[in-house]
This record gives sequence, structure tokens and C-alpha cells, in this order.
Amino acid sequence: MKSCCQRAHTLAFFLVVCSSLGLTQLVVHASSANGADSVYYSTDDFEITEFDRRMYLRNAPDATDEHVGSRIRNLQALSDLYAMEVLMSDVDDLELLSKTERDWIARHAVQLETLKRYVQFEVDRQLRLTDWDAEAMEAYQANPDSYQVQETVSVRTLLIRRDERSEDEALRFAHELLVQARLPGADFEELVRMNTEDEAAIATGGLIENVKRGETVEPFERAAFALREEGEFSEPVVSQFGVHLIQLLDHQLPRQKSFDEAKQGIIADLTPARAAQYRHGVQAEARERKPAGFIEHTEALDALMLRTSDGKLGLENKLP
Repeated sequence: MKSCCQRAHTLAFFLVVCSSLGLTQLVVHASSANGADSVYYSTDDFEITEFDRRMYLRNAPDATDEHVGSRIRNLQALSDLYAMEVLMSDVDDLELLSKTERDWIARHAVQLETLKRYVQFEVDRQLRLTDWDAEAMEAYQANPDSYQVQETVSVRTLLIRRDERSEDEALRFAHELLVQARLPGADFEELVRMNTEDEAAIATGGLIENVKRGETVEPFERAAFALREEGEFSEPVVSQFGVHLIQLLDHQLPRQKSFDEAKQGIIADLTPARAAQYRHGVQAEARERKPAGFIEHTEALDALMLRTSDGKLGLENKLP
């Protein structure tokens, strides 16, 4: 069985190169119960553990929060880890990497992960310190027209199709139903359930909520948005789907959102840009910092520039 040090070097190396291998086809089944010390697969030379799984999902190039809880993604992670160990057993004796290269990859993989977490820690800290009320108010006042409540209607509708009747017959039937709907004490919802020819509307009683302009066919929209009083009925409306009866349940006119209504949405919109700004700031500050003993070796830098000025990367020499 590999030592902890060997496993750490192997995992660090794999996390650097796994994205180029595409190792996601082999399915590996867990061989023990879930838990912090679970071993999912093992051979005489290696084992795939819960720690391996967690580290892989946290550090693999395509890892995202939603992937971590995905059954398929977890099976792919175990598959990748297994394939990596098998391939590493093939190449261990080939000395494809020098010890110096192995040490560099392992060291820098750890550095990259540590720094990634540190930068995120700093970004999160600065986000917590941000005066979001002030930021949101500034954005709200700068562009108030962007924060509008759209006009909507909620209606109950009855459809009479024209598949097996003429338009005149459908209109005549619609007018008969409209007379019934307008009688004192009439229950239009029940009338819809008994007479609509839209199967989906039978279960809902013809209820359609929060309809915005542009979401329905033009004749229906024109009639629905013309209604103003709760309970008001339209005259029969002809569209390509048939003849509609429409009862208004609620009509919300367009208006500007108050700041309190808009604030959380504004903050959600601002946060990614602020996070990117803070992340750039952390990195820019580090580049400008000059620790004690800092020396810029200009001769070496100048030589590098000369060596790479023809477009080459200057990697002609074999690494030690």
C-alpha cells in the first residue's frame, strides 16, 4: 500500500493534469458504507477513500457545488481516481518526471489550493464588510427605470374550440355561457370545469396567474388587459385556439419598485462584480508588494526577454 506521502504526491499531480485525460468512463462501485473513513475500492497497491473523493470534487477543474451532491458526478470522481491510480502504477517505473519536477508539482499544487482558499477568504471578508445598503441605494438612484414592476393580470378563462363547430356556433355557445356566468351567485370556476374544452384548465378551473404582456396571443392579451374591475368579464374573444371567456381576478398596473422591494435583487446583481473586483484587488496588491530582501534580477529578466522575443517560450533546455 502506498504511503501517505506518496498518495499526496500522486493526488497533487493528478489534480494538475486530470482535465486533459478525460477519465470519466469507468464506473466504480462503493465497497463500504458512507463515512469519513470509507474505502470505496482497494487493491494490493492502493485504495480509493472518502478523503480522496472529497479532495477530488473540491479541486477537480469542473467541480461545482451542485456536482458534489450528484450521484453520477460522484461515480465519475471514483472512476477518475481509480483510473489515475491504475495509470500511475504503469508509469511509476518509467521516470517520466524527475524528482525535482515531482516536488515542484506537488508543492505548487498545494500552494495553488491554499492561495485559492485564501483569496476566497479575503473576498468573502470584504463582501461581509461592504455597505450593501449604500451600494444598492446608489445603483437604485442611478437608474430607477430599471426597477419596475411589470403590469400583470390574473384571470380565469373558459375555452370553446372550433374543431367541430363553426365560429358562429362557438360564439353563440360562448354568449350563452357568459349569460350564465353573469347571473347573481354564479360560480364561474365550476362553469369552467363543466364546459371548457381545454383539458389542462379542468384541473385548475381555468386559472392563469400573473400573466405579462407578450405571454399570450394578441386577441386574448388585448381583452384581458382591458379589464379593470375584479370579477369583470370580457365579451367572447376569438383567437386561433377558439373562443375565450375571460374573468378578471386581479390587475396589477405597472409601477416603479420601492427601494425596499428592489434592494435584495440589486445586491444579488452587484455581488459577482464586487467579488471579482475584490479578487483582482487581492492579486494586484500582492504583485505590488515588495517583501524585505526583494531583488529584481534585471540581467536574468533581460536575458529571458531576449530568449523569448522570437515567440518561443524558452523551454529548450531539459529540466533537471
